[in-house]
Amino acid sequence: MHLAPRADAHSMGDSQRSDTFGYLVQQLDKRKIAFICSREAQGADSLGPKLKQLFGGVYITNEKFDKASANALIASGDADAVAFGVPYIANPDLVTRFARDAALNSPKPELFYGGGAKGYTDYPALAG
Repeated sequence: MHLAPRADAHSMGDSQRSDTFGYLVQQLDKRKIAFICSREAQGADSLGPKLKQLFGGVYITNEKFDKASANALIASGDADAVAFGVPYIANPDLVTRFARDAALNSPKPELFYGGGAKGYTDYPALAG
């Protein structure tokens, strides 16, 4: 199940985000959903830690993480994994770059879905 608990996309909103998403993840837990992937950048008002606790299953988060912040979140127990969307598009060798602590390519989101390789599949890979 993919969630966006910040309610900040596609004209979605809710004045009771914590209650609404808390109820939702409890219902998903009752239905034995395999995992939740939550698009929620970390902030003071993040619901992720509460949702992970209420869900009880595998909780994956994504949005605006780097290697250090992802590792810190997992180490804190507030997520089981972190998914990388935009960084992966710009760095098809993201795992290797993380392993080597190498610099990342800068994404070009204005070109992601332009119909060609430019800005979507033409990012340079690490040498060697």
